[in-house]
Amino acid sequence: MRQRAPEFSLFVAPDQGTDLAKAFGTMLRLLIADDHEMFRELLRMATRNQEDLDLVGEAGDGRQALELADRLQPDVVLLDYKMPHVQDFESLVREIVRVCPSARVIVLSGFASPDIARRAASGGARGYVLKSTRLSAMFDAIRTVGSGGIWIDPALPRKEFDIFQRESTSDGGQREGMAALTRREREVLGCVAQGISNRDIAMKLCVSEQTVKTHLTRIFAKLSVDNRVAAALAFYGRDQVATDARPEIRSELRI
Repeated sequence: MRQRAPEFSLFVAPDQGTDLAKAFGTMLRLLIADDHEMFRELLRMATRNQEDLDLVGEAGDGRQALELADRLQPDVVLLDYKMPHVQDFESLVREIVRVCPSARVIVLSGFASPDIARRAASGGARGYVLKSTRLSAMFDAIRTVGSGGIWIDPALPRKEFDIFQRESTSDGGQREGMAALTRREREVLGCVAQGISNRDIAMKLCVSEQTVKTHLTRIFAKLSVDNRVAAALAFYGRDQVATDARPEIRSELRI
């Protein structure tokens, strides 16, 4: 008797031979997150014919999408608006951008909704595409957003494009700064965001306190901030964090 397939699947593409596009770093690494297997399979098959796109993974729900974004560090994430394990879509977009600062998120939706588009833009998404769009337009959207642009489905009003553009320019510099952080600098910044003191960070990471201060100096420069609170807010990927949800951040105005 055939066993029933799992309701949601997780796919990570195996390593393939390096072609010329990969060798020169021109390929866009793509992660698809959608709970409909048929839709993912269609995109998977179509992507094989796109020489500049590398499908590195697939996720069937929000939890898997965040996990794979963190593990695979893709350039572009196609993210379905309505999936299992997604309580707050805007927060999911924000978390994906936080764990993978270099990723640009394109929201997939079955209908043109200005409300969804605005929530996506607020979370840090850079595109909004309807599932009914042609594959050629879908790939144009991936390339446009992957190269730093914004893509809004023509079914949405022009003002929605302006909202995406405004959100993009308001925090684009800090997102680039986050992407430029080394792994150790991100570890230090994560500790700062939790309200941990320099001495405790040094103990936790088994380094000297002076080394922690050196890391912070570089972090502040990359993020264009001058204090620990601003750096922590950049880590959380938002302009403000609710007081009751944010840990106490000590030594605010000094490294």
